[in-house]
Amino acid sequence: MYQNNDKISISQITSILILTLVGTGILTLPQALAEEAATNGWIIIIVGTLSALLVAFLHSYIVKSFPGKGLFEILEATLGKPVAHIIGAIFSLYFIVINSFLLRIFGEVVKMFLLFRTPIEVIMFFMLATNIYLVRRGIETLARLAELLLPLILIPSLVLFLLTIQGTDFSNLLPVFQLSVGDIIKALPIVFFSFLGFDLILVFGRFVKPEKNISKAMAISILVVGLLYVFLNTITLARFGVEQTVHLIWPTLTIFKTIEFPGLFIENVEAIVMVLWVFIVFMSMAPLFLGATITLSNSMNIREHGFLALPLIPIIYFISLFPDSVTEAYYYLDYFTKFIATSIIVIIPLIIAMVIVFKRGIRKEDQGA
Repeated sequence: MYQNNDKISISQITSILILTLVGTGILTLPQALAEEAATNGWIIIIVGTLSALLVAFLHSYIVKSFPGKGLFEILEATLGKPVAHIIGAIFSLYFIVINSFLLRIFGEVVKMFLLFRTPIEVIMFFMLATNIYLVRRGIETLARLAELLLPLILIPSLVLFLLTIQGTDFSNLLPVFQLSVGDIIKALPIVFFSFLGFDLILVFGRFVKPEKNISKAMAISILVVGLLYVFLNTITLARFGVEQTVHLIWPTLTIFKTIEFPGLFIENVEAIVMVLWVFIVFMSMAPLFLGATITLSNSMNIREHGFLALPLIPIIYFISLFPDSVTEAYYYLDYFTKFIATSIIVIIPLIIAMVIVFKRGIRKEDQGA
């Protein structure tokens, strides 16, 4: 449960956002971009990063306009209480659905690469169960864990990625600048999915101190993840080429199987990669789960958000089982990102920001009169 006096630092919210963003798109981004943009995926990533930054600054403007206020209180102050209840529930459902897709993909990957004989239902259930502790403990515990795990995840991951450079053919990255504006716009939703999660600042912003540095935290998070995606996409294409990358379901995991380094003291690199990725997914799901419980508890006028953690588990679990296959899961996820998630994290905040500006203008006129 969270208390009104819960506080997290700028470095902690930055750690939460980086881990949340990385977990949503790191597995499939190179494959999806190779299919849509061939060797020019890095251009899409850069444009997508800049687009995410613009939307993130919109979110930070909203949060800083209401210091110490949560998403529901901001909605209530700008759009009115009835609308706040509806949109709060929509945001909660959005976090739940994203979490469900992450859970399904996690189960599929772990079953394929690690626990071959374990039923996927068991794998997913235990991941959900481990999330309950963090959700019930609240934002401060989550923030401390994120700050601790970020370097422990990123540094080994970067070292392993550097090991994959050996044997790459950078001529596979040619030709470049072969995209039209229409091609870029068409492929942008792919990258935008990989940045889903930064909108959690609307929920967690009330806990961040000092609030004036929220924009800085969001910018650092998105730029770090954007650079990571550019590096990941470049190495994957240089290693496999466009034609092979297109046919790989999870090229980010496949690339580590190719590591051959003379004298390397680690025999099972794939197992280490899987352990790192399990932590990444865990730290992606927990903030989304917490965001869903906080937003839903406010919408339902429930004082303690922790009470909702257990009831939400079967909902997330059964939504994750809805797709018949991982291919179908990615199909639904693509549809959800293009037509629903984009509206929730762009259009609704834009309306809120316009209302804020309008009300401030009216106040200035009244004061001038």
